[in-house]
Amino acid sequence: MFLSSPNSITFNRFGGGGIMDLLAVLLRRLDAMLVVPGGPTMIQRDEDRDLLPASLRDDWPVVVARTGAEIDRAIRAS
Repeated sequence: MFLSSPNSITFNRFGGGGIMDLLAVLLRRLDAMLVVPGGPTMIQRDEDRDLLPASLRDDWPVVVARTGAEIDRAIRAS
């Protein structure tokens, strides 16, 4: 885990169902989105789509993912 700025946390080389569940909890508590480089952007609610910058909304898939399993599926599908 790397805190790259006050508004950004980077995770490297993580895996397994348990960590995805923890990531889902963290995203909910921070009301944050997950940006997977070269993959989807994951949001908590469909209405959050309109809050994304155009580059994230238009250039990459945007997926609603609230659980660790949903996050895992979205990453694997990309």
